[in-house]
Amino acid sequence: MSRPSLNKVFLIGFLTQSPVVRYAPNGTPVTSFPLAVSRGVSSEDGREHFDYLYIVAWRDLALFCGENLKRGDWVFVEGRVQVRAFEDQGGQKRKSYEIVASEVKRLTGCSPVVEEKHFEFF
Repeated sequence: MSRPSLNKVFLIGFLTQSPVVRYAPNGTPVTSFPLAVSRGVSSEDGREHFDYLYIVAWRDLALFCGENLKRGDWVFVEGRVQVRAFEDQGGQKRKSYEIVASEVKRLTGCSPVVEEKHFEFF
């Protein structure tokens, strides 16, 4: 018998890159983009700190994101955490944690954040 569980996330943050729609081998639209989510201001240094999460959207939601979102937009994302296993170029087994979106909404009334910063993902 399975136990009850819940895998649901709600995020608000800004896109650090514009989404680009690609197509899976079976023709299904998919897009992905990094989302910067604030942790708040650190009391130690007074700076705002961010977590950078990778968002993946499929089908109609992928097309919506590709057509309507751009770098700097503030968005609300609802989805679930998914772990993807793969081998890197050196043959090492790796895991990637990503958010598979079920809903993405552009937040109106928020100023886009477009700064010339380079964001790196690990």
